[in-house]
Amino acid sequence: MTKQKRNAALGFVGLLALSVYILACTSFSPDDTKVLYPSFDPASGAIGMAVYDRESGGSEMLFVPVAYESKGTNPVVAVSILRAQWLANGRDVVIAGAAPDAEDKDALTVAVVPWNVRKPIKTFRVPDVKDMAQSLVSPLCVAGERLFFRTSGKALGRLDLRTGALVGHEFADAKGDLSFYPAPDGAGVFYFETDKSGGEPILFGTLNPEDFSRAPLMVVTNRMDDMTTVAYDMGGKTLAMLTGGDNKAALQVWREGKLVFSRAVGSQGKDITFGNAILAANGKAIRATYRRATGTNTVSYGLMEIPFSEAPPRENTLIKDAAAGDKADVFYFQAGISHDGKTAAISSAYLAFSDEGFKPADCALFFVDLGSADWKVTKVPIPMPAKRLGKLN
Repeated sequence: MTKQKRNAALGFVGLLALSVYILACTSFSPDDTKVLYPSFDPASGAIGMAVYDRESGGSEMLFVPVAYESKGTNPVVAVSILRAQWLANGRDVVIAGAAPDAEDKDALTVAVVPWNVRKPIKTFRVPDVKDMAQSLVSPLCVAGERLFFRTSGKALGRLDLRTGALVGHEFADAKGDLSFYPAPDGAGVFYFETDKSGGEPILFGTLNPEDFSRAPLMVVTNRMDDMTTVAYDMGGKTLAMLTGGDNKAALQVWREGKLVFSRAVGSQGKDITFGNAILAANGKAIRATYRRATGTNTVSYGLMEIPFSEAPPRENTLIKDAAAGDKADVFYFQAGISHDGKTAAISSAYLAFSDEGFKPADCALFFVDLGSADWKVTKVPIPMPAKRLGKLN
């Protein structure tokens, strides 16, 4: 069996989800020559993870999670949430997903898939993980070769991706729910703690990956709702919070516990929501994917740069006049930034997967040259199969 066929056939055996919710994400390899992105498997019609080679311009399917109905032989989507990224060694990709177990409780499934290396694929499974979407709505929280994830509002799990060793920890002194984010260098962990008992202030700090001790960095009084995206610098001294909604899109920038800048983001009185946000290398702006209402039943998707000043945002629309679905669809359209900070990559495959009326011409891997004056866009088509497995909700 060839490497391509072996990887395409790999699935989380025994997992089954008939209604799915998948989050989009691209990930650049450590040397920026490869990009991991969501794509369609042409053989099965399932959606999985592919690798694009920026030097050759070719793609290869790496991982397609499919299973089979309990009665019959029809393939179906195997996981309800799927997220992936390169490990720092450049030879492995970690792919995490969620699927109901036998008792219809969320179980975390993790695969460590080798890239261009002859070694086994490792798969792990952690049962009964609560609030799975909260753990996977942001990039995977990987520090070194360990994966951190929420198991409940006040507890986390740490999975060793080499040995499979699993350690759980409960924060008995936490005043509110916690969420965990990866440090930009891939070696540390940040956390947010929402104290609902005191008017919902937000505590932002660092988590010690070894003993789980918390070191607060700042308290933020802004409310963090379901449509809030965040970005932060390496040391956790700057925190940017971007909220979206009906004519209420706004940006707040906090530095060492002080609100140093805020502004409205909306324009032309149109509703705008954001998918994910990344702090610019110079620390003077935030870059975010967005969804903007363009008509009664149409929206556009693109990439925006919002300066920490009153200068107008810079926008680059990538998809025009798409059918308007739920606002949360913007979470299917998230950007990854190359390590040199010069390129953004965004896949629209999950938008296409979730909407039967999505235009095939808009299904693509978009590269945005952030160093060019006009943010030049290179569009790599993602062919849509005649039949798509599953349905997003």
